[in-house]
Amino acid sequence: MLTRLIFLSLLFSLTSLLEARSELEYDLSYFEDKTNKLTLNEIRNASFIPQHKGVQSFGIVNTAYWFKLDIRPRQEQLSQNWWVKIDYPPLDFIDYYLLNSKDELLKRIHSGELRPFEAREVSDPSFIHQLPFSGAQNHTLYIRVQTEGALQVPLSLVNTHTLLQEQYLPVIISGIYYGLFCIIVLYSSVILLYTRDRNYLYYLVFVTTFAFWQLSLDGVGVAYIWGRYPWIVEHASALATSMLTFSAILFARNFLNTSIYIPKMDIFLKYLMYFCVLLTLSATIAPYHYVIQIDGLLSIFAPIALFITGILVFKKGYRPARFYILGWFAFLIGCILFSLNKFNIIGGFHLMNHAQQIGSAIEMIMLSWALGDRVKSIQDRYLQKANNLNAILKRRLKKGLEVERQKDKILIQQSRLAALGEMIEQIAHQWRQPLNTLALINQNLYFKFRLQEFTPETFNEAHEKIDESLQYMSQTIDDFRNFYTNTSEAETYDLKEVVESALSLSESILNYAKIKVTVDSGESTYVHNIKNECVQVCMNILKNAHDALIENRTEDRHIHIKLYTQEEHVYLSIEDNAGGIHQEIIDKIFEPYFTTKKGINGTGIGLYMSKSILQDHLNGTITVNNTTKGARFIITLPQVEKHYKEKES
Repeated sequence: MLTRLIFLSLLFSLTSLLEARSELEYDLSYFEDKTNKLTLNEIRNASFIPQHKGVQSFGIVNTAYWFKLDIRPRQEQLSQNWWVKIDYPPLDFIDYYLLNSKDELLKRIHSGELRPFEAREVSDPSFIHQLPFSGAQNHTLYIRVQTEGALQVPLSLVNTHTLLQEQYLPVIISGIYYGLFCIIVLYSSVILLYTRDRNYLYYLVFVTTFAFWQLSLDGVGVAYIWGRYPWIVEHASALATSMLTFSAILFARNFLNTSIYIPKMDIFLKYLMYFCVLLTLSATIAPYHYVIQIDGLLSIFAPIALFITGILVFKKGYRPARFYILGWFAFLIGCILFSLNKFNIIGGFHLMNHAQQIGSAIEMIMLSWALGDRVKSIQDRYLQKANNLNAILKRRLKKGLEVERQKDKILIQQSRLAALGEMIEQIAHQWRQPLNTLALINQNLYFKFRLQEFTPETFNEAHEKIDESLQYMSQTIDDFRNFYTNTSEAETYDLKEVVESALSLSESILNYAKIKVTVDSGESTYVHNIKNECVQVCMNILKNAHDALIENRTEDRHIHIKLYTQEEHVYLSIEDNAGGIHQEIIDKIFEPYFTTKKGINGTGIGLYMSKSILQDHLNGTITVNNTTKGARFIITLPQVEKHYKEKES
């Protein structure tokens, strides 16, 4: 919708210009004042050279030119207000002298870019002044123009209606043109804040200097920004050209990565930047006439160099350079036409001015597109890297997990070997009493036989006691053998059986250490998992409590075991009265090889393996906390209802 409105407005404005434009009849001639000192009285006797109407272009000169307009207004035209318009803002000095047929001076006006903007009759970037005719007679308008830049004088004599029509279109074009700059600056600033990409910073510098350069050319800067500062008015155009070239090269070198792709060209561009810095400094002190000629050549040469740079980088495989090339190609065409027009090599003032603006607008859009494409390219590249890193991490993680599993197997084996040593010690404790009993029976039988007191009753009594001791020793072997049976099949059982097995296997060392064990069990504590694994966990906790009680030399040693259910879980609590665990290390006790045991051989893998077995094989958890007397370990396992076991049996 906005595009249609703009198009219709432009079409209406152009149509109105074609229909309503009306000009006075006049003859035009000019004279070059090489001395720059001739007055009006002196110039009236000079030999003027006839010239065609329209835009007068003489290239870059440093002399004054006088234009003579012999105007012949008709009677019907005197009812309208007439204006003389010079639509080229960068003219330093313009003097107007209007004379009637009697050579009487009707009006004198002194205007120009280097004169106060407030002195203009119409507050407009162009130079517009009213012509007060004294009747239907011949009038002569002398216009003296002097500037140190390109001398172009697009003259027109128009009535008020036509003037308003002509001013309408440039206002719309300027609004669209500078509105585009504002949008680009705002958009790039937001992207810069989010990405912190310095290319957007250099692009903002480039766009800002470009806007400064354009404002110095079309007179908008003088009209609305720096018109009250003569020094800026005088030097703005020269400063803007060299600053623009510097920022364009700065952006190009960083955006195209010329130091990587084309290092030799990068060195050339670097020296060209140094030249722009020197030219900028020179523009503040050197004569404008010489600086502007160098700037004009730079305006042709620099875009060509940057265009070639983009092509060279694109050939190296840098894809975002394709939009950069398109942008600079459009701007290059506009700049070349604009510069050639200023040097009076080609004509077409209005077309060349608009070609430069159109080219620059296309360039800004293409460069913004190039930056966006670069961001997308970087994003795709980093995404590819991230995917590759993820793949590598997955492989390493898989390999690491395999290594960790192997380590866990080794730790389990170490834990079992450590437990085996402890079991052998426990077997020795378990067998010590029955072996002593067998030795006493053997000795008693020997003496009774020697004393001839051996009777059948004595034999039967000794036989029963020997059989009882052997049964006890055999049961001990069966208990340890069952514990070390390698089974990986889950079964449903009462957790009380695990407690009984663990206490049976640990009975000798607990009794030897004079540790009293109490068990508080619930009614239904059925679980479904690998029983031997659960027995090992329970024994590890009992062994840990045993070692803590001995290490701390606790009197009245006690271990309390409690079985209870809550909601869908079975809880096994093992609590001692050894004084508890220091808060500084309580979070580390389940780490591998972490131990605080002194004077007792500790591997630091018992609690770690207990936690690993519960998590990996039993679908359970283990936690620890301190009580008023010691430490409490709580094992949590999923509950299986009792009737489920009864159905299976």
